[in-house]
Amino acid sequence: MDQSDTDLVTRCLNGHREAFSELVVRHQHAIFNLAYRMTNNHPDAADLAQEAFIRAFQKLYSYKPAYSFRNWVMGICANLARNRFRSETRRRTLETRHVLETVTDPPAAPDPRHALLEQALARLPEQTRVPLVLKYMEDLSLEDIARTLRLGLSAVKMRLMRGREELLNHIRQLQSEEGTKP
Repeated sequence: MDQSDTDLVTRCLNGHREAFSELVVRHQHAIFNLAYRMTNNHPDAADLAQEAFIRAFQKLYSYKPAYSFRNWVMGICANLARNRFRSETRRRTLETRHVLETVTDPPAAPDPRHALLEQALARLPEQTRVPLVLKYMEDLSLEDIARTLRLGLSAVKMRLMRGREELLNHIRQLQSEEGTKP
């Protein structure tokens, strides 16, 4: 019988560190996806996801079983990303690197709509990009997003509304830029 995340946390806290490995295996894909959406490149996403799990292990005693372990680690990941990318210079460097990687190393059969969405998402400021990623790509509820980002529910709703508007504007801008290219 599979153990719940809470059971695995309890086992880990009782000295069975291999239980944490099971938690990582269960949730690494979701955490990496969130990290990738926040950083826009694989190496930084891998580092961020790994750092999130390390921090989760270090702070395991503070995990509250009333909440989802996955969402708890996502909150850690989002906070680490926010701290890591506070400086505007660093964020611009990552966006530039992502664009260069996209141009020089495209996927085998890229979907133009997916690429357009990724480019538009990369242009969003962090405070609107992260809630959009959590809502529409990680399928978190508004309450879980609020808890993850340590925001009020109304702030989450406002950021989602602004984020959708900004995303649509960036998509339109990118489409018009493509239309003017030779």
